[in-house]
Amino acid sequence: MIRSLIAKSEFVGLDEITHLAAGGESPMLKSHRRAMDQFMADKSLGEQARALQADMVELARGKCARLFSVSPEEITFLSNASEGINNVAYGIDWKSGDNVVVADVEFPSGILPWTRFASLGVEIRVVPHKNWFIDLEDIATLIDARTRVVTISQVSMFTGQRIDLESLSRMVRSSKALLLLDATHAAGVVAVDASLADIMVSSCYKWLLGVHGAAVFYVNRQRLPDFRPPFLGWNNAVEHGGWERPAEFSLQASAHRFQPGNAGFISVYILNNALDHILKTGINAIEQHALTLSGMIYDAVKSLGFELMTPCENAQRAGNVCFMAQNLETVRQQLERQQILIWGAYAGFGRLRISTHLYNDSSDVECCIAALED
Repeated sequence: MIRSLIAKSEFVGLDEITHLAAGGESPMLKSHRRAMDQFMADKSLGEQARALQADMVELARGKCARLFSVSPEEITFLSNASEGINNVAYGIDWKSGDNVVVADVEFPSGILPWTRFASLGVEIRVVPHKNWFIDLEDIATLIDARTRVVTISQVSMFTGQRIDLESLSRMVRSSKALLLLDATHAAGVVAVDASLADIMVSSCYKWLLGVHGAAVFYVNRQRLPDFRPPFLGWNNAVEHGGWERPAEFSLQASAHRFQPGNAGFISVYILNNALDHILKTGINAIEQHALTLSGMIYDAVKSLGFELMTPCENAQRAGNVCFMAQNLETVRQQLERQQILIWGAYAGFGRLRISTHLYNDSSDVECCIAALED
């Protein structure tokens, strides 16, 4: 029996369902209620509230820095990962003939922002998968002297493949391109060294056990000391000239320069609580746990004859196992009727995805396998 790393009783609703859908939405920790209560108490204190909220941002920022092996000053919180990607897209001074390299199985938010610059002569170079696998060599062949950005997910939301981040980083840094990493399906379940990227974004409502409204945005200060935000507001400015000199300002020195307005404070309070649980458990322990359980899922899906999309090797996958199936929505609904939650088609990507995380145990996996066999 493989036990969960955090008891199911610490989450809302897991005594009634088999939750294998962290790749879409993770369940809520019951202790998040205390975080929300703290937010409401702080919010009610007038001007003091803003100072307490800012303190919470810095607290969560420090915990993210520990998780991603970077400096707190290189991290800020935006409303979602898509906003972070657009900060990069609109922060580059594009020239005709520039290009961006992306994978064909990338999440739409990693591809669509670049299409806005087609009128400027910017080319999107798409790396095609080979049997659902993205080969680093295929990325390398599309990079040239005019490549401005290489953008990819460390773990694919569509196929479950985990990229060799160190090798990718060395490859991209041998060119003049920036590496924009989406860590949404890696952060909280496998190790993420954000310093290997130039910019990293991550949603928080999946493997990080948070909610919508806050996303991690990291900028490598050593690599990009002069990268400026494309969008301005009161919050990313310091030393504002006030009513006497209203157009005079200086930018914040830290990554907060990319945050024009207030953070989603209640989401940050919840994220701070979630990070306590992840850091206490340990990312290495979570990774081994998820890989063991997802390996059991992988073997079962393979034996049942489904078309697997996720690589077999531990180093090339994380918590997601993705596969094709006929009548996939029917399969998902049949499992759901048995109180087994997985994730199906989304945004035109037709496949089934089973995700294992720190609250899962071997009984969850066995229950899902039995239902798939039926």
